[in-house]
Amino acid sequence: MEANPLTSEAIALTEKKMNMKLGELLANKSHKPVSNAAKEKAFKVRQYMDSCSSLRRGVLAQRRSNIQGNRFPFTAEASRRAAVAPLRSGAFNGSRAA
Repeated sequence: MEANPLTSEAIALTEKKMNMKLGELLANKSHKPVSNAAKEKAFKVRQYMDSCSSLRRGVLAQRRSNIQGNRFPFTAEASRRAAVAPLRSGAFNGSRAA
């Protein structure tokens, strides 16, 4: 396993941290870099929804559509359809098809 070579920026940052007081280090530890909160929240919601099962996904979609009310009618309708969509379990069997 090969280690990454040290860059001058990494060395400078390490030296800066060595010269800082403990209180300053602890204060800087809690600060997060500024990011786009809306994108981050949408990513977290999408990640959570991808981890849910199909049945639970439909229930969560129904809850979201109930919360939003009439502000987003198209989204609410899509959520309702996702909630009542039948679950497809098992592989496709051509002999049973029509």
